[in-house]
Amino acid sequence: MENLNQTTDKQKGTAPPIGTQALQVITGAPSLHGVTGSTPAALPPAPLPPRLMDHVADLPRRSTSSDTSTEELSPALLRAIQHKVPPQWLARLEHLQKGLQDVKYQIEGAPEDERRGIPFTETVMADELPLNCRTPAIAEYDGAADPMEHLSRFENAALLHRYTDGIKCRVFVTTFAGAAQQWFNQLTVGAIGSFQEFCSLFLHQFASSRKVRKTELSLFAVHQKEDGPLKEYLQRFNTAALEVPAATQEVKASAFSQGLLDGDFFKSLAKKPVSKFDALLARAAKYINMEEAQAAKKDSRGEKRKEVREDAPSKKSRTDLRDRKPPFQRVNTVYTPLTVPITQAFMAVEEKGLITRPRSLK
Repeated sequence: MENLNQTTDKQKGTAPPIGTQALQVITGAPSLHGVTGSTPAALPPAPLPPRLMDHVADLPRRSTSSDTSTEELSPALLRAIQHKVPPQWLARLEHLQKGLQDVKYQIEGAPEDERRGIPFTETVMADELPLNCRTPAIAEYDGAADPMEHLSRFENAALLHRYTDGIKCRVFVTTFAGAAQQWFNQLTVGAIGSFQEFCSLFLHQFASSRKVRKTELSLFAVHQKEDGPLKEYLQRFNTAALEVPAATQEVKASAFSQGLLDGDFFKSLAKKPVSKFDALLARAAKYINMEEAQAAKKDSRGEKRKEVREDAPSKKSRTDLRDRKPPFQRVNTVYTPLTVPITQAFMAVEEKGLITRPRSLK
């Protein structure tokens, strides 16, 4: 029997031997015959035992084409090969198939569907998208903000649109951008089988971006400002309490009371304490109304006084203001220095009659 693993001069430029071609059909790898470039024109087939080569060589060919370099075997003949070939050699053929597939990817590149795998399982992809399905109108997530806040906003939108579990997974990824989108693209195929798994992976990946949760002690650091209204203090305290969801009613009531100024509301709580924050809010609302009423009354009094001052006539007329004398001016005590003694100066002035002697007192 002619050795089918050798290539003669007559076979150059023609179809490879049937043994090699049958191996290519079994492994599913395309023929590398005739490929030019840095890759060799053809890979020599791996040596097989004579028994396996006899089984392959004796199989009839389904079709032979003169204008092609490949020969095809029918599925029935492929099944016949599997029955005749021992199991240990089938494992070897599978190994050869993988090697030939790697060579194909190096030459032609991986197929598009294998370059970009879908991380969702078939169960997630099986949910049909409703005709009126719309993406939620929420901001995109790029990995910088708190992932828990973004997830909460999406779940609220999903509840509104009644998304199924699979639709949640496929719509949630449309809210990604930047680093979040890159992370999703790197997930392995079939890594996400439910929305709960998606949330766990998402929160674990961006755990460093989560906000630091404040403790109950932070509520005791909120105080009422000096001369500040009770309403403004209550608003600041409620904002701080939202960041401490674990704070109980008793803790919030105690912290709010500690931060109050010594005013009417503080005295009311001292006389009749409350243990629940809700009861404290109900009583605080009454004192807030009282403060606002007092402030409005003061403002109205101030406006009336201003109007009275503007409408009152002036006590002095314009003539009085015009004739008013200027304020007293201090006498100048700085004079030009004399070049002669003062007695000589007085004598010269007296001779000219510029000054007169005072009259004698009787």
